[in-house]
Amino acid sequence: MKKYLILLAKLIVFAMAAGFFMVVLLLPLAFSGLIDVNNPERWAILLIEGIQLVSVLLPTWLIIHYWDELPFVENMGFGIRGRGKDLLCGFGVAAAIYAIGYIVSLIMGWISIEGVHFDPAYLLLQFLFYIMVALMEESMMRGFVLGHMLDVGMNKFLALLLSSLIFASLHLGNPGMTNFSFLNLTLAGILLGIAYVYTRNLWFPVSLHLFWNFIQGPILGYDVSGTGGKNTLLKLNISDNVLMNGGDFGFEASLPCTILMIVATGLIIYWFETKKRKHEETVVVLDESANDDIVYDVRGTEDSGTETD
Repeated sequence: MKKYLILLAKLIVFAMAAGFFMVVLLLPLAFSGLIDVNNPERWAILLIEGIQLVSVLLPTWLIIHYWDELPFVENMGFGIRGRGKDLLCGFGVAAAIYAIGYIVSLIMGWISIEGVHFDPAYLLLQFLFYIMVALMEESMMRGFVLGHMLDVGMNKFLALLLSSLIFASLHLGNPGMTNFSFLNLTLAGILLGIAYVYTRNLWFPVSLHLFWNFIQGPILGYDVSGTGGKNTLLKLNISDNVLMNGGDFGFEASLPCTILMIVATGLIIYWFETKKRKHEETVVVLDESANDDIVYDVRGTEDSGTETD
């Protein structure tokens, strides 16, 4: 019980500290008139998101470094050695889900393309923005929250579910939020966190989160969790079939997305469990081989001893 109370204390301290840093860093800019928080310009949006990222990383570092007394990079899962494939896999999963969902939606008439508008400056700014969004939310929800739940020995699937519910709850104030979109955001949290559960590394969920948002919004023209841009690459006409296209919340609030996320999560679990089982079988075989070698050496020594006598 004590370890769970300590976990709760860390989560509360983290939330309060992150809120404090965010207020301290944002208020001077708002009161000075440098940025309009309610209607920020493009550059200001990047600045605000950057402040939110710093406001999350700073208390995370303080708690891990001074409270947990652990190395920040390794404990959070920011190690980059040999993780290039994680970035590619994250992109691949996001691209596959949206390729399938988009093509099916077009064929079924749930959406239609009204036009194409190429604005490279907008796309670049949106890409930079979603990099910071992915780093901020994954550091907070997977690296800190889920990581600390796993550290206290909580069942990995229970920890994944609880952290995903918290992740979905953070979007309750988003425009167009419904019970179904809450369910899908919970599933999205599970999809984002499942690889972290097995690897304790953040680069797969960061990559998946980044390209999930970037492909969904700036490229394909959907809203992203209830918020949208005006200069997306593709201009969409969304039909009234909200269940199938997600409506004003975005594709991530649609039934096809629900199915695709469940399938993707199942495949990831299967892949990691298969890999884990093969590794365990290999270890058993190596142990048995080592034992056989020991027996052989002992017998050889005993036989030699008999011949000497």
